[in-house]
Amino acid sequence: MAMPNVLKGIKQRRLLKGLRQKSHRKVIKNMEEVRTIGIVFHLGDELSWKYLYAIVMELERSNRRVHMICDQPNGQEISYIITHSQTTICHEKEDFDMWGVPHESSTEAFLSRKYDVVIDTTGGDSFFSQYIVLKADADLNITYIDDSDRPSDKILDTYDMTINGNGPIDLPAFFENVCNYLQMVRK
Repeated sequence: MAMPNVLKGIKQRRLLKGLRQKSHRKVIKNMEEVRTIGIVFHLGDELSWKYLYAIVMELERSNRRVHMICDQPNGQEISYIITHSQTTICHEKEDFDMWGVPHESSTEAFLSRKYDVVIDTTGGDSFFSQYIVLKADADLNITYIDDSDRPSDKILDTYDMTINGNGPIDLPAFFENVCNYLQMVRK
């Protein structure tokens, strides 16, 4: 069983390497100019969802369109309702091929849009999150980096901007930092 996982990892690394080589022109806009936001996350517990949903509602109240995409590991049950209509859930069991690549049909709703900013709340810790960020048509890609873990250069090459912290991501503080940094941008 270990050999298929080794082959899967090799295939995923090659795919990400190819995606990193495509041209990407970083454009940093002031938060007032940001109109479309994409968010990548892992489906987690109800409290994490409530934090994320509250942040998304605040962004939408400030006249921004927010689209989200997440992965749901095989066997993970959710006991709450995803109430955001622009959320795509990629189920590991049926929405991924044998290499762990999400099917185009499951990611099309998210990847067919142009984003001013794509925010990855996973810290780029999975093939799924890096793949989605690299495939998205976004002016700026942002993630959180836990300083207690040394991120690989490949993860850092995936993102245009990182917000650093110690320990697991604190979603409200992370989004506050993202908004604060983007408000400092002057054109």
